[in-house]
Amino acid sequence: MQRLFSIITIILLFFFVACDKEDSPSGPEVPQPESTVMTVSSTAGGTTSTNSGISISVIAGTVPENSQGESASVTFSIESPVEAPAALPSGGQFIGSPAKFGPEGFNFRWPVKMSLPYPEDVNPSAVYVVYYDALNEEWLMIPKAEVDASARLIYFDALNLGIYSLATFPASAKFTDDRTDYDGGFEYQGSPGYYYTLTVASVSNYKYPYQMTWPGNPPIGHTGSSGSYPAGGPRQPTHIILVQATYQIWITRTTPGTMSTLPRIETYTVPASGTISRQVTWTGPLSNGDGWTSLQLPGGGEWVEGRPNGWPVPTVTYGTGDFQATLTWVNNSSHTTDVDLHLYGPNGMHVYYGAKTSADGSLQLDRDWRSAQGTATENIYSLGAMPTGAYEIKVVLFSGDATSFNCRVINAGTVNTVNGSLNSNTTSITVAQFTR
Repeated sequence: MQRLFSIITIILLFFFVACDKEDSPSGPEVPQPESTVMTVSSTAGGTTSTNSGISISVIAGTVPENSQGESASVTFSIESPVEAPAALPSGGQFIGSPAKFGPEGFNFRWPVKMSLPYPEDVNPSAVYVVYYDALNEEWLMIPKAEVDASARLIYFDALNLGIYSLATFPASAKFTDDRTDYDGGFEYQGSPGYYYTLTVASVSNYKYPYQMTWPGNPPIGHTGSSGSYPAGGPRQPTHIILVQATYQIWITRTTPGTMSTLPRIETYTVPASGTISRQVTWTGPLSNGDGWTSLQLPGGGEWVEGRPNGWPVPTVTYGTGDFQATLTWVNNSSHTTDVDLHLYGPNGMHVYYGAKTSADGSLQLDRDWRSAQGTATENIYSLGAMPTGAYEIKVVLFSGDATSFNCRVINAGTVNTVNGSLNSNTTSITVAQFTR
């Protein structure tokens, strides 16, 4: 009897221990690595997204032409999570993990629309979009364009890509619904058949002056675009979400374009004026936002071909292919460097500034940067089928100051970006090895 009691006791203990282990908390959820790539030409558009909802969407005419004035292609990429290059200023806190959108150091003709997911228990009105300005080595805030409360996605626009994240700042960290200082937004209803974008020309009369000190304010030159419907075609109306203040806004439009011609971009010659004095709220999963401030096209102006003041000059598109390695770094007033990209392959292959095309014609270096200020770029890409064998990619410090760099490698539909630093002690780094 005593033996039977002991056996029953052991069984019960095993049962409760097993249940306790299964029911115990598993700790914070670790984001799973995600990546995606998409190649888009100058006269086409497209969208790509990860499983979590991080996305890039471009319309026809976003990609600039190449150096011959012909339609060219760019390979867009998303990588998440990535390490933040620096802490947020002013006590800011990241919401989720930063994501890297590529290509970096590239200026587009029309804003690229991106999205990041926000957690279920977070009020989207309390969340801001930040991006890392590599040239000035600081995080800056940019306007939101839309909130999809059903999918819990925040959309935003930019004319150049890099590392973006969602964040809160101390005054917004409570996530309460009774605050009055959350952002408002402009809504503009344009003519059918056009894509529109709204660009901040000037800001004055902040309703809450402390917001003037937030990183990135005033948001001169930043945009909010209409984007496309899921089935294609211009979406209306156009929104941009901003802190409550008085603004002048450039209104710019473009047509969907054709398969052979870049769309014409027109800007209205007189900026629209408006004051945002109330917040935009999302009352439910299907809400498109309540409390928008209507923006009207002012009299006395006309539509003329051209982009608004504050937009950067588009980058001449460089090559892309089934394989592409793009090296970027920043030269500014504090450090100037010449870094080189080298590709080694089978049969003695070596593609670099001294031999820009491989002997078999399958690979080419078409961007060789020296020491000018700004975002520097070197690019090697495949022109056709690459020979079978082992390959190695190296980044080499040729001359100048110590610097950090990014090297994005796209290889047969996969993407990986390697970050590193070069100095007098480390003048060469292997960033990738692979076999074709």
